[in-house]
Amino acid sequence: MGKKKKPKYSFKQIVIYSVIIAGIITIGIFIDKKKAENQSEEIKNENFKVYGMVEKLKPHSLKGKGLVSRKDVLYLYYEKNDTIFHLIKDLPDGQIEKLGIELNDCFTIRVAESDNDVFDIDFNKKLDTLIDKNDFEYQIYQTDIHKNILE
Repeated sequence: MGKKKKPKYSFKQIVIYSVIIAGIITIGIFIDKKKAENQSEEIKNENFKVYGMVEKLKPHSLKGKGLVSRKDVLYLYYEKNDTIFHLIKDLPDGQIEKLGIELNDCFTIRVAESDNDVFDIDFNKKLDTLIDKNDFEYQIYQTDIHKNILE
C-alpha cells in the first residue's frame, strides 16, 4: 500500500489566506467609496459649468479584459480657455439607449476646479449647442490611448 499524501495546505492556512484576501477586497471597496466621495465633494465645493459635446459612443463595451460584464462608454469634449478637453464617462450597460444619447448631443457638465478628470453630467436635458473642436488648436486627452481611439 502507498503512503497517504498530505494535503498541500492545512485547514488553518486556508482560513488565514481567506481572511487576508477578504481583508484586501474590503479595503479596496472602502478606498473606492472614499475616492468617489472625495470626487463628489470636489465637484460640489469648487466647480465650473461648461457645455459638453458627445463625440463617440461605445455601447455594450466589455469591462476589462475577457470579462463577461459590459458597460456603455461615452466620449465627450468641452471648451475652456481656447482649449478642448476630452473626457470619458462610463455608464451602466444600456444607459446610452435608455437616455437616448446620440452623437453631437450637448449636455451641461460640472467640472471640478482642482481636476479636469472629475466631472458630473446632467443627462436630463439636452442643449441645442454645437462646439466644433476643429476650430481649436490645443486639445487635451486623458491618455494617449484615449487620443488614439478618437483619431
